[in-house]
Amino acid sequence: MGLQFGNLPIRIRRVVYYGLSPMEQRAWAKSVTHGIPNLINRAICALPTMLPGFIMSAVVYKWSIAEYERCNRKDPKLYENDK
Repeated sequence: MGLQFGNLPIRIRRVVYYGLSPMEQRAWAKSVTHGIPNLINRAICALPTMLPGFIMSAVVYKWSIAEYERCNRKDPKLYENDK
């Protein structure tokens, strides 16, 4: 066989490798009964810290859009004497 990677004569002791066949895995197991309630619980716990930032971002965004529109308006007094 020779000394190729994977066939080295070194023995590693006290290391256990576990493997699971892809056919034995259940990727969506308990995703509805456990995952969705867990998601809701985590969102409710994180909401008090995130909500002030979201509210302030919305207020600043709305104010900045309104201020931009106000600054772009033309003043009718500047154009009264135009012919």
